[in-house]
Amino acid sequence: MKYITVVMFLMWAAAGWAQDGSSVRITQSDGSVEIRKSGAQAWKPAKEGDALERGDSVAAKDKSAALLLWSNGSMVKVYPNTEITLAGVNLDLEKKMENTILDLQKGRMFVKAQVPEHLFTEFKVRMGALDVRTQGAEFAITHDADKKSFTAWTLLGRLAADVGTLRVRIDEGRQGTITAGTKPKTDDLKPMDEKIKQSLTKVSKDLGGSLRADEIVGASGGKLVAKIGGVASRRGNVPYKVNFKALVGGGSGKIKSVTWNFGDGESATTREAEHTFTQGLYVVILRAEDENGEKASAQTGISVEVDCGC
Repeated sequence: MKYITVVMFLMWAAAGWAQDGSSVRITQSDGSVEIRKSGAQAWKPAKEGDALERGDSVAAKDKSAALLLWSNGSMVKVYPNTEITLAGVNLDLEKKMENTILDLQKGRMFVKAQVPEHLFTEFKVRMGALDVRTQGAEFAITHDADKKSFTAWTLLGRLAADVGTLRVRIDEGRQGTITAGTKPKTDDLKPMDEKIKQSLTKVSKDLGGSLRADEIVGASGGKLVAKIGGVASRRGNVPYKVNFKALVGGGSGKIKSVTWNFGDGESATTREAEHTFTQGLYVVILRAEDENGEKASAQTGISVEVDCGC
């Protein structure tokens, strides 16, 4: 059964995969934004549409900002007095995972690490001896190179960082300050300040839609649409318990049936379902039908590993 599941996953994902990882471009450049190509010494003015390759750096000077866009939908807003380097965008075909690594030399940025349904992603920000990673969160982060520390605010999803042998997680709606070589104290990890949360929410909305959004607009009318919601992360450690939510809109407005196929021989027929997966790759399929017989479906992948670092 697991072999069949993996084969199904490969067939389902193939159409969305290329041999290379996502491309990255500067889509907005306000004020004095500069780019330095890999191996070059000189900085040059950046232009909207400039492509970033491995090792390229972007610097937003005083009173300037930039927006970087990944072809998979991820975005990074670079604030004034910030310098970052694209260390790479790597594609692991076996794991069906794209890994982005950014080096934040100084300053702050807002990251919208999107996760398209046809692949898994890990987005890592390195800051000297420190790093933080996510499977698909929206967060702000600032790096103090002198103090060898960073502070992160998680708007959606979860961040993870390793401090020595300790794995620190900054969950949705919380903030954390991590210093190299120092175990975080209780005051270092706490709920996000409400004003900061409101500010980051505005930044997220200004950047556009989120692939993490659970809402479907329109209760009735038009084509029946189904979407899988409720999943905090599509990657996890074995055994991995996942909560699913059937988001259905359009059609007659009255749902006759909902069916889940979890890719391991198990199924469910409730609008919200909980399922525990063993190690492997799974395709979860949602099917919905309204009272007029109109049907809609959606699918997503779940990856369960011994240690995903999530």
